Amino acid sequence: MMKSLWSGVSGLRVHQTGMDVEGNNIANVNTYGFKYSRVNYNTSFSQTMAIATGPVGNLGGQNAMQVGLGVSANSTMRVHSQGSITGTERNYDVAIEGAGYFLVSNNGGRTQYLTRDGSFNVDAAGNFVTTNGYVVQGWNMNPRTGEVDTSLPATNLQWDQDMTIPANPSSELWLNGTLNSGYQGLSANEVRSIYSLDSVHGFNAKTGVEANENNNATNQFYTTSDNALELTEKGVDMAGIFVNNGDNTYDSLNIREGQGFWVSFADATYSTGDTFGGVAAPVFDINNQQNQPGALYWGNIPGQPVTLDITINGVRIRNDQITSLDQAVQYINTFTSPTDTREGTGVRAVAKQDGSGIDFINTNNEGETDNMKNIRLTVNEANSAGERHRIEWDAAGQTFNVANITNDNGTGGTTNSNWIAGNEGAAGTGLTRTVQVITAHKYTYSSSAPALTEMYNPDSGIAFAGTSGGVLGNGTQVLDDPAEEAYRQALQGGLLNNQARVFRTTEDLRELLQRDARYGVDYDGSGINGTQNGFSIADVNQSVTVTVDEKGSFVLSNPDSASDIPAGVISNGAGAAPAVTDLPPISMSINISAFLDEANLISTNDALAGLFEGWSGSMTVGSNNKYSEEAKLANLGTNLTVIDSLGSSHQIHVEWTKISTTVDGGNEWQMVIRVEEPATINTTGVGPDNIIVGSIRFGSDGSLISYDPRTINFSANNGSAPNQQIRLNLGASGGYNGLVSNDQTSAVTGNYTDGYIAGTLLKGMDNTRIDQQGNIIASFSNGLSMVVGKIAMGTVVNDAGLEDIGGNMYKKTANSGEITVGVSGTGGRGNMRSASIEMSNADLSLSLTNLIVIQRGYQANSKTISTSDQMLNTLLQLKQ
Repeated sequence: MMKSLWSGVSGLRVHQTGMDVEGNNIANVNTYGFKYSRVNYNTSFSQTMAIATGPVGNLGGQNAMQVGLGVSANSTMRVHSQGSITGTERNYDVAIEGAGYFLVSNNGGRTQYLTRDGSFNVDAAGNFVTTNGYVVQGWNMNPRTGEVDTSLPATNLQWDQDMTIPANPSSELWLNGTLNSGYQGLSANEVRSIYSLDSVHGFNAKTGVEANENNNATNQFYTTSDNALELTEKGVDMAGIFVNNGDNTYDSLNIREGQGFWVSFADATYSTGDTFGGVAAPVFDINNQQNQPGALYWGNIPGQPVTLDITINGVRIRNDQITSLDQAVQYINTFTSPTDTREGTGVRAVAKQDGSGIDFINTNNEGETDNMKNIRLTVNEANSAGERHRIEWDAAGQTFNVANITNDNGTGGTTNSNWIAGNEGAAGTGLTRTVQVITAHKYTYSSSAPALTEMYNPDSGIAFAGTSGGVLGNGTQVLDDPAEEAYRQALQGGLLNNQARVFRTTEDLRELLQRDARYGVDYDGSGINGTQNGFSIADVNQSVTVTVDEKGSFVLSNPDSASDIPAGVISNGAGAAPAVTDLPPISMSINISAFLDEANLISTNDALAGLFEGWSGSMTVGSNNKYSEEAKLANLGTNLTVIDSLGSSHQIHVEWTKISTTVDGGNEWQMVIRVEEPATINTTGVGPDNIIVGSIRFGSDGSLISYDPRTINFSANNGSAPNQQIRLNLGASGGYNGLVSNDQTSAVTGNYTDGYIAGTLLKGMDNTRIDQQGNIIASFSNGLSMVVGKIAMGTVVNDAGLEDIGGNMYKKTANSGEITVGVSGTGGRGNMRSASIEMSNADLSLSLTNLIVIQRGYQANSKTISTSDQMLNTLLQLKQ
């Protein structure tokens, strides 16, 4: 009976231990990093009354007879489960998510303790410490190399609160971004104006230097009003031009091979009429009742009509019953506009007031094909309308008799048409019956650079030499210099033809427009035929200029200023002729329209024609300039910061401008790199020493193919080290890890350098942060962040074997195993979370429940003792 008493006593003692443990758990329910414990209950030794026996013969086996001697608590078990992590907004607080412990020490790291409580701080000496003053262990930054070496033993974490870092000169620039190679919707921030161009091809009037504007290897600059250098005199591919679509966004002209537009510089006019012996033919007068040999006749004698048989701009016009000039005019005008079944002529006829013939006019404002532009008039041999006739008066019959045209020039007849001036040769000499008046020209795009013939320009440039290169058979003097000879031929009507003008660049187009306005227009309407080329000195409009201004507009100017032709250009072979002086300027009438080939194989480009729509209209001498829409180029600019050896920062401006589409479907951009003076980057000796003009090319998939330059030789010229080599890193060739070109908004998404200015540590917790790997990252006054230390983490084999020494700390024991030190996130160690703290893993609801269970167990064991006591009293009473 005494056994039950001692069993009850052991139960009371063990449950009291359990109550103590749960009380401790409840007490630490809000202790940072606390791990709750539980009691491990074990049975005590039992007293064996009889051992167990096995079956023998017919006798069965018997179980042992044992009586337990109570319970004992041989150990407590600490449960190291993850506590909840709570944000604290305090940068020095750190929580561990996963396995592991912070290492702390109070003797410089010789003895290391473990804790999950990451509520740290920095003391006055710069030590990273716990709330009870133990120093957190880790690895410090080497002040010489700036590196943190985690292969060394962990030691006290601390950093100098007055730390400074010296300047580091830039050696590399990294850049990531996108250049918009799309065709629609570029914003105003993604474009720039095309480069300005003066009126002289192959020569820079501002600098006085010969230079080909279409040569990308040659870069010309001018100084702006604010003393900045800008690229100029640079022709760019018209296929890369963008124009405003009306809502302040820009769309590409999207020019394709062979597309173009028409420019008419004046109305094309031609007046019929020829002379015989220097005298104009009389017009038949029906009231003049006498013979009228050689008179111009339009069929107005009753019963004696004439035949109108002409071809205008490829459209044949024939009527056998013409009875008057007005009828002929009306009939011709029915062919002006096209119909569903035939082409139009674009030409309108007006009867001359004296009745002798017709004035033809083409304002070139209708249609898009060749047959609707200019005037090409052929008087077919069957035509008798408006020709010279032998008309005799029959007095007896009181009527006129009209004879056919004869070959007898002596009586006023001719085999050639009276409509065409200059046809006075003898019969059979083959004089032309066709005349052509050219005032409109078509300009078509080619992706291949056209051969633009050099031509002398009197505006400026190389002086006119006029050296003779020989004399042609007709006595015309040929000039030795090809540019001067091209100029001489232009003055002789060499540009008065209907050949398409082929351009690729803005400079090609500008120069072609200017040459035609000066020398390629039949302003006086004299026409081209077999006896004259239609061009006279009166058609020279040499004061006209076409330039491109700084806003990207093609500017047409027709100043009220006379022009002179140098001596020796126009010669009769007898030596240098005198200069032709004071040629008056000529008023113009501009019409712009798109171009459509007659085969309809090339679509119109209305955007290209629309670019020049601002030129349309009358332009009298001395009137205001006419401006095209502003032509833009896809563009992006950004500033990159570099640091010199003194720690001074400098801005390098980089600007990319799309200049062409490559044959493989990619695109090429010009890259201009500049620095503000007195800094320099250009050591080639060509061009300004603070500007480099390079290039960058992309593939059809938008990937970076190549770029130049790759290294910048930078000299700040402020006392810092000169010739600082800075590598420009725009990404890997064929990759997408740097600068790319696609149909996305142009933007720089990131740029940085390895250089930095000197800086001092910014004090205070708000200027320090800790990342998942335990790096302590401090901020400096130069904007730089630097790792000044790294928190170490420790693990043991048996967490439950650690000994709690108070202060939220544990120490290793023989059963915990040795502490293994390493970096968070490696070797099974958890990650760190900054500005967070790990709460206690004690479960209050579980602990309170355990209190009830322990209380019941305690009460039951006390009942065992009291019951045993009563039984003993009963036994004692038996003797009484």
